[in-house]
Amino acid sequence: MNQAKQEEKPLRQTVAVEDAGSCRKLLKVEVEAAEVTDSVEKTIKEFQKLARIPGFRPGHAPRAMIEKRFAKEIEGEVQRQTIPVSYRQAINAHKLHVVTMPQIDKVEFARGQPLKYEAKLEVAPDFPLPQYKGIPVKKKTAEVTEEDVDKVLDTLREQRAEFADVAGRPAAMGDFAVIRYSAVVEGKPIHEVAPKAGLPEADKDFWLMMNEQAMAPGFCQQVVGANVGDRKQVLVDYPGDFFAPELQGRKATFFVELKGIKEKKLPALDDAFAESIKLKDLASLKAKVREDLTKQKQADAGNDVRNQIMENLMRSTQFELPPGMLAHETREVVYDVVRENMMRGITKEAIDAKKDEIFGFASKSAADHVRASFILSRIAQEEQIKVEKKEVDDRVAQMAQRYQIPLQKLRERLDERGGIFEIEEQILRSKTLDFLEANARVEPV
Repeated sequence: MNQAKQEEKPLRQTVAVEDAGSCRKLLKVEVEAAEVTDSVEKTIKEFQKLARIPGFRPGHAPRAMIEKRFAKEIEGEVQRQTIPVSYRQAINAHKLHVVTMPQIDKVEFARGQPLKYEAKLEVAPDFPLPQYKGIPVKKKTAEVTEEDVDKVLDTLREQRAEFADVAGRPAAMGDFAVIRYSAVVEGKPIHEVAPKAGLPEADKDFWLMMNEQAMAPGFCQQVVGANVGDRKQVLVDYPGDFFAPELQGRKATFFVELKGIKEKKLPALDDAFAESIKLKDLASLKAKVREDLTKQKQADAGNDVRNQIMENLMRSTQFELPPGMLAHETREVVYDVVRENMMRGITKEAIDAKKDEIFGFASKSAADHVRASFILSRIAQEEQIKVEKKEVDDRVAQMAQRYQIPLQKLRERLDERGGIFEIEEQILRSKTLDFLEANARVEPV
């Protein structure tokens, strides 16, 4: 709480709190007439100091002229200053945990009369906590096998593979064929029939990895045996469940020219390979891979334990959620899903076709997130788990370093959108889960 709020003068007012549905309250507030009169007097004096009226120096215009000329502005300013203070004091006095912005209605204001208004708001649900200490969980071991290490080494070799031209033999499955093509479907160019099918651009060279499903089912099998320079006619019968609706159940003719054949060559797994990754030798590379895998498996095991803890708590705790808060969270999830899909190149039409599926996913995801947040918040309150300012400052500093943004600039951005509060919530959630994990009954798998 800042200094200004600490020194805030208590208003004389009466507050009636009524239930207005699930997690909803209705506040009926009446601020005493004397408080309103005091606020009006202060506001008139402020207007006298600042108002500029022709023929009068600032601060010297007659009070009666100020009151007449700025009557509406004065009344508006009194309400603007009084209602937020009154509302804040009302919810504090009644210890209401408000989770959404209030809706202020039915404001009655007249000089010499009490200021009356109603506030509709949503509050955190009240529910009994389940037994959250000693939750049974199974924890996977973080053991790393030689097979695990070999898989990573194979991936590293794949990433550094070279592609050599093949001479003296025809194309085979597993090769990378360099081809150029054009195609028609029932006499029309295939790109006109199915412009959104994601086919490579026609009449340009491109690399095709020869496998059973590349381009279309059965396409590559018809290229097998061709030599560089050969031209082939490839016939494709698209299945009825093909991913591109425009091509389902239709026939296409591809005119293919084989421009080249490439064969993938993996580098030898030796000291030279390790040196190319800035490590001393192969033994050092294997040790580094094992270390990284161990850290990853430990993190995965920890996340799995936390998921089990949350699943237990969610099963054991049922309560109504604030509708407005849930609706807001659902909109945020929908927005994130749509944005992610658009970044992946999925068309607006395809997204619209799945809007019911997206909304269903978003509704469940939002409800789970909101419910989990309330449960963890209550446990943190019960166990007096708090977030220190230094923890927030350290997290912001880490973010500034990671994203290469000046610290002060990042702070300003976070302040603009309430990002500091989000960081505090993330840290509190993590610390509460740390507490629950430390107090869980762990059984190794």
